[in-house]
Amino acid sequence: MKKLLLIISFATLSLTSMNAQTFKIGASLGLPAADASDLTSFVLGVDSYYYFTNIDAPIEFGLNAGFRNFFGDEIEVLGQNVDFEDARFLPIAAAARLKLFGILSGGVDAGYALGISDGLDGGFYFRPVVGIDIADAIEINASYENISDAATWGNLNIGVLFEF
Repeated sequence: MKKLLLIISFATLSLTSMNAQTFKIGASLGLPAADASDLTSFVLGVDSYYYFTNIDAPIEFGLNAGFRNFFGDEIEVLGQNVDFEDARFLPIAAAARLKLFGILSGGVDAGYALGISDGLDGGFYFRPVVGIDIADAIEINASYENISDAATWGNLNIGVLFEF
């Protein structure tokens, strides 16, 4: 089922990008929160967005696909140091943004994050985002991500998106 969802999502992104109104690609850096803060040290991510609506519209709707790597940390358990492996996820979500004053935006990404590391199943993905547009082609944003797997993989992050 997960593979079918992944194939359908990528096919949709590939087919619709031919007539794209807005396409954005970017990266983010985050600090782990929730359960992830006990096991990981920092988070790196990449995202691609396809918005169906015009970039100048006050409300934007689209799709998001990304990659998250929670870098494992070393902690002490019962007097011994234990190294945790990296946790990797592939979030696939719907995205909505509300623009204010032409430069400020706020919204949410919601969907499913596939766990692509051993032992991770994946789970519900939720990401509230606030951003500011710079020079109409760059967006600086801040967000809190939450992935509900057996543990809660959260992170507070900042990122940059480039419009194409």
